[in-house]
Amino acid sequence: MRRALALVTVGVLLLGAAACSKPGSTDSVAVWHRMSMTPDLPSLESVGEEYQRRNPSVKVHLRAMSSPTDDYLTSLESSVDKGTAPCMAQVPSTSVPELAHDGVLEDVTQYAEQYRDQYHRGSMSQVSYRGRTYGLPIDTSPMVLFYDSDAWAKAHVSPPASWEEFRAAATVLAASGKAVSDLPIEDVGWLAAMSNSLGSPWFVALDDMTWRVGIDSDGVRKLTDELQQMVASKQLVVSGGWDSVQADFSSGRIVGHIGAPADLPDLKAAVGAGQHHWKVAAIAPFEGRDTRVSSYQGSSWVILKGCQNPREALDFAGALDSQPELLAGRGLIPAEKDATLTTPASFKTLVGDAGVVEDLADLGSKIDDDSVTSPVWDEVAAAWHPGWGTTTKVSGNLTDLASTAKSALTADGLKVAEG
Repeated sequence: MRRALALVTVGVLLLGAAACSKPGSTDSVAVWHRMSMTPDLPSLESVGEEYQRRNPSVKVHLRAMSSPTDDYLTSLESSVDKGTAPCMAQVPSTSVPELAHDGVLEDVTQYAEQYRDQYHRGSMSQVSYRGRTYGLPIDTSPMVLFYDSDAWAKAHVSPPASWEEFRAAATVLAASGKAVSDLPIEDVGWLAAMSNSLGSPWFVALDDMTWRVGIDSDGVRKLTDELQQMVASKQLVVSGGWDSVQADFSSGRIVGHIGAPADLPDLKAAVGAGQHHWKVAAIAPFEGRDTRVSSYQGSSWVILKGCQNPREALDFAGALDSQPELLAGRGLIPAEKDATLTTPASFKTLVGDAGVVEDLADLGSKIDDDSVTSPVWDEVAAAWHPGWGTTTKVSGNLTDLASTAKSALTADGLKVAEG
């Protein structure tokens, strides 16, 4: 185990007449999830109750979990070791390869195949590892640029079609004291997703055993240098989390945000009610490159090792995923192809009449199926310690970071392709 065990349980929802049966019993499906449970959002409990009315032989036990991501994943691993694991759990999609490689997940390829055509291809790739499937995706989660359309129009700048236009817009906005986005200084996943969006993925699976590591490629170095220059020019504001930049958003200093759909509730809270209207655009590519959409901060349902009812668990996952109103208000764009989406009324103070959720769904459908992470993502994240606000080049850390990734892949019995 790579993580220290800690767990905080904020709620337990037990559904159906067999709520007291053990999670491992043949008539139950225990589910751990991390979705927001605020009263203003559609309840997972109501979906579970409706599912059980239609499937009386399946007893669903929903358990809402709250803990730091590393601690939560360690808890899942520990529960598998102890034989007390839930049947299904919501996990970050970036964690699926490592959990699968470590033997924590159940191979459900034979059951998941029937769902494959219901989901976007890029989303299904998020729950696959070495040609096997371990669950179902929840949301598409494209990395995008959210922008304050009122502030951008006032500055006479438009959504950029290229990275050069993005830099030009940032320069114009900075001249009036505005920042084009915040930059999460500790989130290596953000930089990896940005690199992927610009055509320089950090990891590429060449086959079941061999990976190409592109962390220190020319494209990643260029991006990192450009971002650091933007920080120095006050075009980007370094962020340690939403609390650290809330005043900058609410005052109108930050007029853009590069992030994921799941950021919508936090963005709405940071900006405040009805001050400006925000829209969404794809990440602008480097000159000469096509627009590419990468996945960032998505989540998936996975089946844990030892689950006695994987078929039933996947069926319930599919039922949850087919409830767009359940997901969209939480900033989760359903990964199902045929989901009928509209922007929830709860976001109207932020986006006005703009069909932001519909735009996000369109971008999410374009995520490539090679937009994946590797089974050593934790090691890479732990080794990332950038200094964006210093004069030392952040790109100077990339060689050591790539070496960490390669060593970890080799230690896990996998191969690294050179070049």
